[in-house]
Amino acid sequence: MGFDLYIELGGSSNPDVDGIVSGRLRNTAISDIATRIRLLAGTAAVNEGVKEYAIAGDRKKGGGYKSLVHSGKPQGSEFAKKLIQEEWQGLRRLGLLVPSVSFAHLPPSSWFLQFEFTLAKPWLSKDDDPFYVADSVNPVRKDKVFKIPVMAASSWKGLLRWAVMQVHLVEKKDELRAEEFAERRLAHTLLFGDEKGEEPGDVKDFARFVDEVKPDAKGPYRQKVRAHFNLSEEEGLPHHSGRLMCYPTFFDLIDLEVINPHSRKTRAGTNPIYLECVPAGAKGTFSLLYVPFDLIGQQGEGITHQARQDLQSVCHAITALMLTYGFSAKRTSGFGAASGTIDGEICTVTGASSLTQLSRLAEEVRGVRF
Repeated sequence: MGFDLYIELGGSSNPDVDGIVSGRLRNTAISDIATRIRLLAGTAAVNEGVKEYAIAGDRKKGGGYKSLVHSGKPQGSEFAKKLIQEEWQGLRRLGLLVPSVSFAHLPPSSWFLQFEFTLAKPWLSKDDDPFYVADSVNPVRKDKVFKIPVMAASSWKGLLRWAVMQVHLVEKKDELRAEEFAERRLAHTLLFGDEKGEEPGDVKDFARFVDEVKPDAKGPYRQKVRAHFNLSEEEGLPHHSGRLMCYPTFFDLIDLEVINPHSRKTRAGTNPIYLECVPAGAKGTFSLLYVPFDLIGQQGEGITHQARQDLQSVCHAITALMLTYGFSAKRTSGFGAASGTIDGEICTVTGASSLTQLSRLAEEVRGVRF
């Protein structure tokens, strides 16, 4: 056998597809589900005539890629049983599945919020893998090494920042004076880092959107940022990281959603579009670390007060994001919402307190001791 798996086991026919899906082709065992899907992608690329068969198999007997990721119950799919469950244990042994922190080396008033949640609606995303079974299959984002569905830390941070802005700025814009709006916007900048699109002489993207929410507050906001970082009017706003650190969330299930566009003339289905998703009922762990590194050296009570304010602000946003807005692609259509019951803790140097309800998250952390 040669050294290139995808050349030696590349297929071009329906029987080749069946062999790849079953896990044995040309007397060679293919145990890894992710490898089988890659081989199916190569087969579909070599022979356009087998593409549909590589995706969905036979209409009556099934098969193809669809049989690997979809089952009557999400827990019963080959992908869930043979790939996710095995890699799940590896992630747990490595300490990546449920991150932990030590407060021995963190500054005063740091906190770590973590809870396991259950999806109430399917979660959609877009993987950056350019080579998949076919264009009609949208792959859910997966970890590059473990091939488990994952919500990246950067995605959490971006969506959480959006939710904080929505809850504390957009929804309150008519109640807040320009000075108060600018003060809150500065607090969000210190939490999450500089705003995307804030460049010298060219404000765009997120920064422009927030400017347009309350135009008379953009001047005071930039003055406050310069005052905080001791910058002159000629200097551009700084690039800096915020106090919050997000962690990725791994999910324990995978499934398929199908969109079947219909012809307006015949009213018959055309070519179905398959959307990989993490289905309702899947579990994941949300983890968030707060480190007020920029407050080191200030009075203890002042740091504690700021940490408590930031915790309340973030918890209100988490509740809105996970219960109301959603945290998935197509969230405006109801995808990516969590159920209300969670199992977690808010940890500080003094100990841990339990968290049980998303809807009461801000209340449950109110009495935390620093």
